[in-house]
Amino acid sequence: MDLQNTLYVLNVVLGLGTIYAWYQFYKVVANKCDTCSVGLHENPFKSKCFTGAVFFTLSFALAIYALILV
Repeated sequence: MDLQNTLYVLNVVLGLGTIYAWYQFYKVVANKCDTCSVGLHENPFKSKCFTGAVFFTLSFALAIYALILV
């Protein structure tokens, strides 16, 4: 497998991970998440789900940039 195919696979995996991470954050905002560390009146932007969603989004953007460079 060459570098370009590897980057395509990386983009697909990170894209799906980003969608899932933002879905989990949506569940926190909608108060449907029972496994998160956010209390009833706390800020959802301080949750682990938001941190993960931002991390996956930045990783996905970097992978897209790497694919453009190839």
